[in-house]
Amino acid sequence: MSSSSRNATGRVRLSVLATLASTASGLACAADVYVQPIVSLATAYNTNVFLEPKQTKSAEGYYADAATNIGIATPTSDTTLQPRILYNYYPTVGELDRLEGFLNLHSRYSWQRDLLEVVGFYDHRNDVNAEQPEATFNPVNPGVGGTTPSTGQINKGITRDYLIVDPTFTHRVTPLTSLGASAEYQRMSYSLDDPAHVGFNYYMGKLFASHAIGVRSELTAGVYGSRYNSSSDVLDATSTSGGVEAGGTYNWSEPLRSSLTLQYQQTKFKEQGNHNVELTTRPWSAIFGTVYTGQVASYRLDIGRSIAPSSIGGLYTTDQVRLQYDRDYSPRLHFTGAVRAFKARTTGGVFGDDTRNYATGSLKLQYMLRERLFVAGTYTYIYEKYHFQPDMSDANMVFLQIGYQGLPRQR
Repeated sequence: MSSSSRNATGRVRLSVLATLASTASGLACAADVYVQPIVSLATAYNTNVFLEPKQTKSAEGYYADAATNIGIATPTSDTTLQPRILYNYYPTVGELDRLEGFLNLHSRYSWQRDLLEVVGFYDHRNDVNAEQPEATFNPVNPGVGGTTPSTGQINKGITRDYLIVDPTFTHRVTPLTSLGASAEYQRMSYSLDDPAHVGFNYYMGKLFASHAIGVRSELTAGVYGSRYNSSSDVLDATSTSGGVEAGGTYNWSEPLRSSLTLQYQQTKFKEQGNHNVELTTRPWSAIFGTVYTGQVASYRLDIGRSIAPSSIGGLYTTDQVRLQYDRDYSPRLHFTGAVRAFKARTTGGVFGDDTRNYATGSLKLQYMLRERLFVAGTYTYIYEKYHFQPDMSDANMVFLQIGYQGLPRQR
């Protein structure tokens, strides 16, 4: 090879490397990355830590909580990741001492006519805490936690692992019409199986079409199918479902929007173990939601009936109302109030009347001592009643908290 050819080849290589370096630099500059650490120490007094109808036990607990909001944004994507760990310590109730872990993921990737959204959730919890759902919405994924997979029957010696993955792909056919597909996977597992704690795998697939009507409303219709498999030595249960879904959204104004979703399905349930049960049900669901996001106040309301997998060995039908209100009374003082009430019962299963009534509410005030240092006080009340039990149970909890909170994402 001549000297001039070698020089030309070298110049081409340098040009390619320079182009790649420039592209990588541009991508790095285009990505907006933020990290917001949130750590706190808290103490709480609970009048009925095991939420029992009789022989209640009160206790004082201490908590160390550490979370981080990690965000990565580019011109075509936006991802939020929140890992969190929580250590519970009760000096007089050793079985409640536990390190719990949580992970939330919400990602959106957009192209010229396509959109991919992925929602992920995982928690590892003491069963005592897992069986007492909170009133407040998930801050990263508000739609997660809307159902009630737990039975409410507490086993003091076990832990629960719960995983949810929800991908949704949408393709815009015309400026007003879109086609899409979504899937859902849920897995529930326990460190110890018993009749009231049945692990499961749940799979759901959906095809849908949506059409915008003007600039304020959009209608959606679709079909879906699901499969429930228990993953327990205690119970061998499966259910197969198929159904139709319709709904819509309406934007009343820029900060206020509402949605309505209707479902009707047929579910075939089978248990091939000790009970040997086969049955077919045709449940329905309807959920109405409203979200308002203002400059100093916001609220979120969900009301209706849902169908979801449960750890009782089948599907649950849950009638529920849930409301959360947030308000900044000053640049330093923030208030959060939330209430939640539901009635859950088995849609298809081998158990009798396991209907559960549950209600909880919380009031929280948070005050910023400095730009990143805060103190907070929370009061929570929980009520629970089973139809097969003559007595109800309730608990009162008071929390005091001090912590450090990094600056939120600047949009």
